[in-house]
Amino acid sequence: MTRSEISRGSLRSRDQNPAFQEQWHAQVVAIVELLLASGKLDAENWSQTLGAELEKRARAGETDDDATYYGAFKATLEGVLDRTGIAPYSEVDRRESEWRQAYLSTPHGKPVALPG
Repeated sequence: MTRSEISRGSLRSRDQNPAFQEQWHAQVVAIVELLLASGKLDAENWSQTLGAELEKRARAGETDDDATYYGAFKATLEGVLDRTGIAPYSEVDRRESEWRQAYLSTPHGKPVALPG
């Protein structure tokens, strides 16, 4: 089995359907798992905060589907990163703006490079 076959296989559930509907779903879960494993996030706090976000969305009438779940997951991560100072909203906004400018000004087919 090749490395790419292993990678693709690990992103499939037991019924061979994709475990994640969107690539960013897997990425946001991986970020949280890394932050939990490194001790930068507390598992109990994370779980409670995510649960509260999901409850808020359910009360607002959002559907119980992947889009709602991963939207809540992402919003919770962003909020926790801001509150803990790991990645404040202002820093994320600044880097997003830098990224946007970099890819818009990069010629097609060339690698995008962020400033310093």
